[in-house]
Amino acid sequence: MKQWIFREKVPDDVAIELGEMPEMAKSILYHRGVKTRVEAEKFLNPKYGDNVDDPLLILNMEKAAGRIVEAIKNNERIIIFGDYDADGICSSVVFHDFFKKIEFANFHTHIPDRYLEGYGLSLKAIDEFIKQGAKLIVTLDCGVTNAKEVEKANSLGLEVIIIDHHIVPENPPKAHAIVDLKQDGETYPTKFLSGAGIAFKTICAIIKLGKFNIIPGWEKWLLDVVAIATVADMVPLLGENRTLVYYGLKVLKKTQRPGLLSFYRQLKLSPANIAEDDLSFMIAPRLNVAGRMDHATVSFNLLTTQSDQEANWISERLETMNGDRREAVDKIIKTIDSEIGASRPDVIIMGDTSWSPGVLGLTANRVLEKYNCPVFLWGKGGDNIKGSCRSNGAINLVDFMKSLPAGLLDDLGGHSLSAGFSMAENKIGKLKEEIIKSYAVFPRKEIESVIYIEKEANIDDIGAAFFSTIEIFQPFGADNPKPVFSFKNINVHWVKKFGNGGAHLQLDFKKSDGKIVSAIGFFIGKNGDLDLKAGQTIDLAASVEKSNFRNKPEIRLRIVDIKAKI
Repeated sequence: MKQWIFREKVPDDVAIELGEMPEMAKSILYHRGVKTRVEAEKFLNPKYGDNVDDPLLILNMEKAAGRIVEAIKNNERIIIFGDYDADGICSSVVFHDFFKKIEFANFHTHIPDRYLEGYGLSLKAIDEFIKQGAKLIVTLDCGVTNAKEVEKANSLGLEVIIIDHHIVPENPPKAHAIVDLKQDGETYPTKFLSGAGIAFKTICAIIKLGKFNIIPGWEKWLLDVVAIATVADMVPLLGENRTLVYYGLKVLKKTQRPGLLSFYRQLKLSPANIAEDDLSFMIAPRLNVAGRMDHATVSFNLLTTQSDQEANWISERLETMNGDRREAVDKIIKTIDSEIGASRPDVIIMGDTSWSPGVLGLTANRVLEKYNCPVFLWGKGGDNIKGSCRSNGAINLVDFMKSLPAGLLDDLGGHSLSAGFSMAENKIGKLKEEIIKSYAVFPRKEIESVIYIEKEANIDDIGAAFFSTIEIFQPFGADNPKPVFSFKNINVHWVKKFGNGGAHLQLDFKKSDGKIVSAIGFFIGKNGDLDLKAGQTIDLAASVEKSNFRNKPEIRLRIVDIKAKI
């Protein structure tokens, strides 16, 4: 049972300092760390020049950007090596577009095959780059764990610049330069940027140092893909990230990329109404699906093509892959649900050699949402076992996997709440046993199932006027969540389950004027604990959002929690 707790009252001194604005606005700002009128103005009306810091303040940035400028000026062969997820793809697009803009042609973009090459640099790839006559490799959204690969590159006279945002190991690669905000000694004001965010900062530094003949401010056109990556990677949407996404959404409304325009048409998205939810739930998943079901280069080509015909063909292909991905995830979820049954495990460890590693991250997210415990899933990709894991915050996944017996895992990496691993197939029999054994003694944090309520609302209040009071806080995301409101003792007018065999839930409520307000909950339609019926009275916790599905604007509720009355 989740506990509903009302947000604490804004202290009087902060309320006075924030000046003349609605009490709810003051509360939302205060609980995002905003306590002064100056901070409030920066949050509500971010100005690009004031809210984006000098890229050369980032540790090693001048060295990295300077080397890339030198390579451009000397026409050295540059390899852009990006990761195969939406963040890595968008990072690669940032560099690709800049090189095209300055008419630098001596570069090659390489995105590895998730199954045949695996994550990050490989020794085989370095051999291939040497054959191409490369002089410099720039890794994007990966590379910070590739010590032996960088060592080999160095031995062959091939320099490496690592642009990453993952946890830096104790003994990082001996690259020419590492640009990663998680390094010791980093003093840059923003502590978390997506991979594409750091790629963008690098391009800004290159432009600053290289004095290229391009219109000042041109780089802002790259913010469409930076926004997609930032939202997809779920970094905190405060400070500089908020500014990048705020302006990125403006670019997305005006984008001339044939690939994105094709997506808009196919997904029936109105360019004028593009919002962060469209990036999270519609665009990013389709960019990600290529690396999971085929090859990430498909999505890279979509974002870089100048051909409308090619864009339409690729977007249709990605939509087909997305349907295949959905079926694969649903099939694995059914297997997991069947095996778990009515039990409530402390940790879930499951896998099968028939499971595609490319869909395990998405599956692990769904399993985590349902069972609220750490999840370790594995499948077979190529000759090795590949795994994805998710944590509810009880454990740091990277630290936990490092605590497992030496030699069990061949490789691991990621973040505290989302990570991955690989291992030899002949060791898979020990995985569950060792995880359970280690989990029993590993230090854990207590996880509070708490929902913070902004205020109690009335269903009659819900409409355009109410939404206008909260839309000024967009874009919402990590650390800037949609405000949640409680609705007490409301009567369910209609219940509908839809999508994927009834996976999603829609509840309709009737206002006193007879108009209907709908509440949507994704992936909760099959929750047996929510067997609701028309006429039933419930308490509802929900956020308020504007849906433009199929270009039909609608103010609706997004279900966060339901307490049914007995």
